[in-house]
Amino acid sequence: MSVLQELVAGLGAPDFSVVVPEIIILLTAFTIFAIELFTKARFLISVITVFGLLLAGIVIPFTPEGETFYGLYQVDTFSLTFKFFLVMTSFFVVIIMRPYLEAKNTYYGEYYYLLLFSLLGMMMMVSSPNLITFYVGIELASISMYILAGMYRKDYLSKEGAFKYLIMGGTGTALISYGIALIYGRTGSFDFSTIATSITSGNLDVGAVGGLAILLIGLALKASSVPFHFWTPDAYQGATTPITAFMAVAAKIATFAVILKIMVEAFPFAYPVWTLGWALLAAASMIFGNFVALRQDNVKRMLAYSSIAHSGYILAALASPTDFAFTALIFYSLVYIFMGLGGFIFLSAMERQYGWSNHINDFKGLAKRSPVMALFMLVYMFSMLGIPPTVGFFGKLGVFIALIGSNIWWLAVVLVVMSIISAGYYLRIVIYMYMHEPTSKARFNFSLGEAFALAFMATFILILGIYPTLFWDISGYLTAVLLQNIGK
Repeated sequence: MSVLQELVAGLGAPDFSVVVPEIIILLTAFTIFAIELFTKARFLISVITVFGLLLAGIVIPFTPEGETFYGLYQVDTFSLTFKFFLVMTSFFVVIIMRPYLEAKNTYYGEYYYLLLFSLLGMMMMVSSPNLITFYVGIELASISMYILAGMYRKDYLSKEGAFKYLIMGGTGTALISYGIALIYGRTGSFDFSTIATSITSGNLDVGAVGGLAILLIGLALKASSVPFHFWTPDAYQGATTPITAFMAVAAKIATFAVILKIMVEAFPFAYPVWTLGWALLAAASMIFGNFVALRQDNVKRMLAYSSIAHSGYILAALASPTDFAFTALIFYSLVYIFMGLGGFIFLSAMERQYGWSNHINDFKGLAKRSPVMALFMLVYMFSMLGIPPTVGFFGKLGVFIALIGSNIWWLAVVLVVMSIISAGYYLRIVIYMYMHEPTSKARFNFSLGEAFALAFMATFILILGIYPTLFWDISGYLTAVLLQNIGK
């Protein structure tokens, strides 16, 4: 037996049963690539992509937990739950994508397989038990999204937004890699468990603090937190709206999940450093995002700045290193899926209509032209604002209670005041829809996928607003899973 054979026999074969969802997504992406290369059959591309996402979503609940690839990949309840929601988000983006792309005359098969490759990178991120797997996952997700942001080839804003996204995203990647290098130099390991036992509150030297601070800045840039947000409005506005929905929801949810995972599993005993850092970033994001959103007349750009503010609301929970705060962060992250997707899918559906430009004046009299669509948008806006009985109220309430419980009053006050400020632009849309006369009498035409997605999001926002305990219990269980992984 050769040396290579002995080495392989000693290592053993990886357990592929725990990565079946990832394999399905990968095979679907390669299948779409081949179809686009040889036939360019649009209907077939859409159907196979939807089928692959549905199959992956069905398989996820039955996927066994465990480690594979020699300890470089970890599958547990935490990662499986976020994978399910990431796949679900991608499914809703895909079912509304084709009508939009054809209406804008910018249909390319690359949209589909690049979206799947980005989704695969996000799935790798949430299953990473070490900094190397995390880095590979975030790079796969990011590079795919840089291209997706610039795929609207006939629009200058798409090229400008993609360029800014590439430059700023590359800067974030460089910072993350440098932070990882410092942490490795300090601890001698990339594994979260080893790092957790090496860096404690009692030995926070320059290397540990420097590596953690630089890593935190890189992650904040990926989460579009202020002052590292500059790419966000232009990238969101320039990209085709279905892709904006994917970037604003799936990418952010994966980033929030991996931030929580890294902070809790790799740096649980260095919380005095990262809790203060996230508190300052959260406050800046809430203040800047809300005040700039007030000045926007383009609703798509307004929602881009709104997403920056929501990043602040969610990341504010990291200022409180408690079980309740981590549960609130997970809960808010999951319910933001329905709010964020609903808002951007609404704009995607409306952009296909005659004369619609996403300007605030387009919303005038919408309640008289299409009462159901106006009602859907009202639900999304009320949830983002945090008005009961929508689930957005409980998302903000959970973070607020966590901050009060940890005596972080100043940040809790910022959260409340900025939520009140946000009423200035969320309710502005509602006022234009219900208190103005319509400027056009043109009829709307929506696809079945758009109607289903919008109704699904609005319904779940209301159901979860009335019965939030289900998602809260899920979030609490995921927090317990994270805490159990400390030191393992």
